[in-house]
Amino acid sequence: MNLPELKEDFYKRYSSSDNYLHFTSNGILCTLLGHCGIENAPSLTCTLSMRVRMFARALDGNMIKIQSSAENKCFVYIFGTPPELFRGADKETVNLIRMLDNHKIKGAQILYDSTIPEFLSKKEAFSVSLIQSLMKVSSIEADALETAALSACSRPAAPYLATTAAKSGYCTLLSSGIPKNYPLPLTGYKILSAHCTESERDRSGHIRTAFSSIRRMYPHISSITDITPKMFNSAKSAIKDKTALRYMYHLINETARIAAVTTALRRCDTRTLFREMNNSQKSMERFWDIGSEHLFLAHCAERLDGVAAVRFWKNGIIVIIEEEKIDHAINMIRHEFESNIGYQPTFCVSEAL
Repeated sequence: MNLPELKEDFYKRYSSSDNYLHFTSNGILCTLLGHCGIENAPSLTCTLSMRVRMFARALDGNMIKIQSSAENKCFVYIFGTPPELFRGADKETVNLIRMLDNHKIKGAQILYDSTIPEFLSKKEAFSVSLIQSLMKVSSIEADALETAALSACSRPAAPYLATTAAKSGYCTLLSSGIPKNYPLPLTGYKILSAHCTESERDRSGHIRTAFSSIRRMYPHISSITDITPKMFNSAKSAIKDKTALRYMYHLINETARIAAVTTALRRCDTRTLFREMNNSQKSMERFWDIGSEHLFLAHCAERLDGVAAVRFWKNGIIVIIEEEKIDHAINMIRHEFESNIGYQPTFCVSEAL
């Protein structure tokens, strides 16, 4: 539904009130370079037009009501309710709300919708939107770092920080220190994502092993960004896990690719972005243990007309493609993938917002 329809739905579901209606919107996080989900790793991200949109209004009393526009069920949180009374997905929401206990939040009425498909997680977009909405109705001021920490709810904060720091028309660099935004001029392009059912590998344990080995030689480093190629060459003999060594080699070179792109984006040079995204893709194919279905998706996309960049993302790929070539690309990828793998991938078309 469009925004006026969502607002009208809010007033239908909740009683009338003079309290101000606050709006919050956050898109699904897309990683252009780097690896936002890996602790200590740098990344260059943007949010997409697949979003969680949320209206919130202060409610007199000790109750928070949350509804999805797609459901009639209302989640109700009453201050002081023992957390063990909540089960399943509701427990996640309770934990988020309880993160704000010390801030003396007010009661609230919340309605949200999501254009993020079910096969992609809306966890970061929903969590950040909920925390921001509760802070707005309670007149609580917080910077991006605090908002991200609350939204993460004891999970690694990087994806939430990237979501919080996102700005329309820009991409966000997450490295050591405060997030930085750089221009992302993609006029004439769309972002096509194609998704398969093959699971993504968990590489975090191997990377922690490699990072710990390097830190034993260079204890002053605090993130992968701090590791220079010279440091890595000196320390790599200490990394006995060969899989961890390959992963770390990719990450060290990814840091250099991100540096080249952020310098270029200051000049609005997207050609460098596209080139380095493709280089990153090739690096992951060589060093990152990519599954066969993911590889096939990427190879289907990269040779199509109008494609500027292809890179692995979540359970599939992202493709930056000329807008008028999207329908042809979807048809070609769908046909080739189904003919060779046996089922049709799922597609989403969005913009960087």
